[in-house]
Amino acid sequence: MDTKKLILAIALSIIVITLYQYFFMPKPAVKTNVPVEAGVVPTATPPVSAEKSDESGSKSLSDIFSKTKKKEKVEEIKVEPVASDVAGDLEKDIVVETNLFTAVFTNRGGGLKSFVLKKYKDDLKNPLNLISEKVNDEFGGDKYLPFYFSVFSQEEFVKELNRNLFGHSGTGTLIVSGNIEKELVFKYSSVEKNISVEKRFFFRNDSYVIGMKISVVKDGKPISIPLVFGPDLENNIGAQRAQTSNLTLKGFDGTDIQDLKFSGVKRQKLGAGIESGEGTFNGFFYWIAYERPYFAAMIRMARRDAPLKYYTVQREEEKGIKKDYSFITFSDPVSVYFGPKDEKELAKVEAIFPESNKVIDYGWAIFGAIAKIMLKGLTFIHQYIPNYGWALVVFTLFIKILLFPLTYASSVSMAKMQTLQPKIKAIKKKYKNLKDPEQRKKMNAETMALYKTEKVNPAGGCLPLLLQMPVFFGLFRLLQTSISIRHEPWILWITDLSLKDAFYVLPILMGVTQIIVSKMSPTTADSSQKKMMYIMPVVMVFLFMNFSSGLNLYWFVSNLLQIGQQHIINKKIFSEKKREDAERKTLKRKKRGA
Repeated sequence: MDTKKLILAIALSIIVITLYQYFFMPKPAVKTNVPVEAGVVPTATPPVSAEKSDESGSKSLSDIFSKTKKKEKVEEIKVEPVASDVAGDLEKDIVVETNLFTAVFTNRGGGLKSFVLKKYKDDLKNPLNLISEKVNDEFGGDKYLPFYFSVFSQEEFVKELNRNLFGHSGTGTLIVSGNIEKELVFKYSSVEKNISVEKRFFFRNDSYVIGMKISVVKDGKPISIPLVFGPDLENNIGAQRAQTSNLTLKGFDGTDIQDLKFSGVKRQKLGAGIESGEGTFNGFFYWIAYERPYFAAMIRMARRDAPLKYYTVQREEEKGIKKDYSFITFSDPVSVYFGPKDEKELAKVEAIFPESNKVIDYGWAIFGAIAKIMLKGLTFIHQYIPNYGWALVVFTLFIKILLFPLTYASSVSMAKMQTLQPKIKAIKKKYKNLKDPEQRKKMNAETMALYKTEKVNPAGGCLPLLLQMPVFFGLFRLLQTSISIRHEPWILWITDLSLKDAFYVLPILMGVTQIIVSKMSPTTADSSQKKMMYIMPVVMVFLFMNFSSGLNLYWFVSNLLQIGQQHIINKKIFSEKKREDAERKTLKRKKRGA
């Protein structure tokens, strides 16, 4: 395989990676509708007026997503009135402190206002709050916090529950320490409305898992009202990372992951500055996850067939800026993992969230497996070299040593192919009419016989590249998904190996060393093909310049090692060739003398 084809194969592989990211991510499978949660009786709601508001901010989410409901079933039930009123006097925040996070709940509706991870920073190096600042934005005068009751069905009493002040008997701070589980309880009841609500949250000091128990009793019977989570996850995602930081809904059914990107949900224009889309996420899930590449809110529900819905709104704000708000609704949650997509942390919660590590998307099967192996290798090296950049350099050296026997065999094969060019040209000259199938067949047979005699494999030059491509793909996915690499520096200007080189130094160095490697490598290319040897590295620079600096570092170091390796190989190969030529000339002289 000549150099032109080798370089072209690399370029095409990179293009395939890029196109896959945008066009070929898996879409959710269509399954049969899940049954409606027991105990939920749909209420009658008047159809939405065709008249749309011109002011996007005046619409509540229930107005945006309201649908005509079935009429309420009339049932004979025994009403047990609520004994007493329970509510809060003043609105207050309750802070929950553990070793891993600081959470802030509000007694207004019993929602979650803030969830700051203590071991992680956002892309602006501020404390990382997984609750989006968008929760402070209002729709029709209402705010929508995580763990509020869902208002998308437009029941008025549900809206009121989110606005009401719940009773909370503890202090304003809940300190979780040691091995003792702590509980946060919100209660609300109304004699007049004959309704009582209780929200219980359970915390442990060493876990990102929050236990939950939600109960609602209305008119003497328990009902299940879906909870809401959204409108986003994380804050201050850098512009360089935003392209690969899709907000996704995932579900694990025991075998496969089903997923849906909110950016791919079809929206309809409802009025000035508002577009919305919604749907049902059908499945029989052990857990679902509302997530981005590095962090997730994984939710375990009491029933695997509990109904799941998703809603997304795009609203035009001031100065033409558009904001996306994405929500999911779910029923009867029992546990929520709210934290990093870190394999060690996820392994701790597998008893609650089976195969929880599947929430990390390492890519296609073989490349995903390679990415996991590479992560283990990098993590092992990092134990001894506390810098992931230098650990990656050492890992690249290890890969080169591992592939050296094959690289050497390939270079020897290419060198022999180069020495055989005069004989191959002579064979081609012998068979001038290549349009004749018989002549072409004879030429191919004679050429293959020559390869066999000289013990040359014409495809030998492809093998090292084919072996290196899975490593390249695996590292590409690893750098996009592993939280271990996120925000990890190398030297000087490289402050985050998972982001591109802001000054494009590594891509340029990669291109320069690629030209040197191409020039040093044995080739059977003609003059026009040799020009491609210098053009393709330039093309690769432009392809690599927006890839992560870690990937560019790997390719650059790999090229440096290849240059040294090729120098050794060339010296050995051409010294052997000179020796063989000398022996051949000596043999010819002896024959003439005879």
